[in-house]
Amino acid sequence: MGCATHTARSYNQDFGQSLPTDPKYFIENEDDNHFKLTLHQGSTEQGPQRVIDMKNAAPVIADTEAKRRGWQNWQLDYIQERNQGWMHVLIAEVTRKNPAEMSPDRPAGNP
Repeated sequence: MGCATHTARSYNQDFGQSLPTDPKYFIENEDDNHFKLTLHQGSTEQGPQRVIDMKNAAPVIADTEAKRRGWQNWQLDYIQERNQGWMHVLIAEVTRKNPAEMSPDRPAGNP
């Protein structure tokens, strides 16, 4: 059983991945402090567990990418979740947080 494809290319190639993952994901760089994470998975008709898997995978993938970028603190914001019938899509934005903003004894914006 393989993944359904809309072209001759596999989803791994579509999303720039050399190894199969479940769910598939794609990272788009927005700027030095933001990136967008898009996860694709089989539809909810194939079982609600697929949606749960995506929501569990999103923070793990975000953490791996944030660490690769050298970020110590970050926040995952879900932007959009939609079902395209045969595929479920979860789009999230990851924001780098300034350590100064997270310190309770230092007002935001002061080094």
